[in-house]
Amino acid sequence: MNRIFLFVLILLIIVGGALIGFWAVNLPGSVVINDSRGELVSLHMGVAAIALIVFGGLVAAAWWLISGLFVLPGKIGRARQSSLARKANMALTEGLLAAEAGDPTYALKLARKAVKHAEDERLKLLLEARAAEANDDWAGAERAWGQLTRLPGGQLAGLRGSAMAAAERGDQATAESRAREALGLKSNADWPFNSLFDLQVARGEWEKALETLTIGEKRGLITGDSLRRRRAVLQTARAVGLPHDRKQDAQKALAEAIRGAPGFPPAAFHGARQLMIDSKEKAAQGVLELGWKARPHPALAQLSRRLVPQDDRHNIAARLKALVATHPTHRESRILSAELAMDEANWVEAIRLLALLVEENPTARLCLLMERALKGYGDKDEAQRWGRMAASASREADWSDIDPKGNAFDFAQRDWSRLVYAFGDVGDLVHPRYESYGRELEAGRVLAIAGPEEEKVAPPKAPNGPLTPPLDYASDDD
Repeated sequence: MNRIFLFVLILLIIVGGALIGFWAVNLPGSVVINDSRGELVSLHMGVAAIALIVFGGLVAAAWWLISGLFVLPGKIGRARQSSLARKANMALTEGLLAAEAGDPTYALKLARKAVKHAEDERLKLLLEARAAEANDDWAGAERAWGQLTRLPGGQLAGLRGSAMAAAERGDQATAESRAREALGLKSNADWPFNSLFDLQVARGEWEKALETLTIGEKRGLITGDSLRRRRAVLQTARAVGLPHDRKQDAQKALAEAIRGAPGFPPAAFHGARQLMIDSKEKAAQGVLELGWKARPHPALAQLSRRLVPQDDRHNIAARLKALVATHPTHRESRILSAELAMDEANWVEAIRLLALLVEENPTARLCLLMERALKGYGDKDEAQRWGRMAASASREADWSDIDPKGNAFDFAQRDWSRLVYAFGDVGDLVHPRYESYGRELEAGRVLAIAGPEEEKVAPPKAPNGPLTPPLDYASDDD
């Protein structure tokens, strides 16, 4: 393309010169000038015109050369700076690529080269920080990121890098401080919120995490179901960890968790349990029904059985049937219906219901329930066969949430931390006992009264006698 343009330009000059020459030759008249000896010299008008044009061109060329000599040093300096800038940019680019590729030695070498030539201090610090990170020099990386925070436009990036470097070297307090400082800046970046929230959740600082979650909500960084479910997990974890003298705060937090995410079984379980401790059985049953309607879980049914210690069978059945009525087609409701049939000694109906469930998924829990139903029906040989099948059948994750004493959702801090994301972002529950093959309540054996861990729920005294045992199981023959 450049060659074509140059050819056309030369062609135009030649054609233009020919036209001017033809025009000048045909000009009429002449030009008379005095020479150096005082004699008159007559020139044809065309020759004079051409001479004038040539003279003007020579003057212009001379001026261009002279002016070029004056600006030549400046051009040489700018060319040198441009060359250095290109070298620096190349070193920066290759250095960043080397850092990302995991070649720390080459990255550091290019970082030193870029420092000599690069004009933008921010780029030099960026490469220096990345090279230090690639070399696992987190203190050096944090130093470079810290210097970047003091430069215009580099504050947010510097704070992020500094927070990450501090976290890598184990200084969680500094990492949190940098994230909190970044969160105070006016920016649409979501990493300050995520970093601060993650650090607080990892340490089990539920109240601080709730405050950070509120900031994220106000800024539109988290919305919808994830917001409500994360908050529900945090409120439940906070309530479970509160001492007894802050019982009202715990109940308020659990109530908010249930309103925000009624389908979070731990919130419904612990919320009903708090009401049960205060002898508010009707309110506790209402919470359990709300939780069962949203997401049935066997722990809720177990707690409903034990709302009133040593309650009669009629009242227990009424509460359990109320649970079933809220979500009758769910698998847990069908299992609960089979258990109710066994409680009423309606063994045929229980076997029928369990047979349908076993066809779908023959778990160890269902095998044990079938064993109990067949034993009640009188078919002991078949009952033994189902008992043997239970030993090798698969376990149920939800059922594993109930320990052998009937307590449920007794999570460690790390398990609550996992739940913040597992349930908060996806809606899944965490089952630590299932994952660790922990012992669970034996299916088919129902807790008769509240376990010893139920705070302030003491079993009644026998007339003129000692306390009844704090834990008992319904007999298989009942």
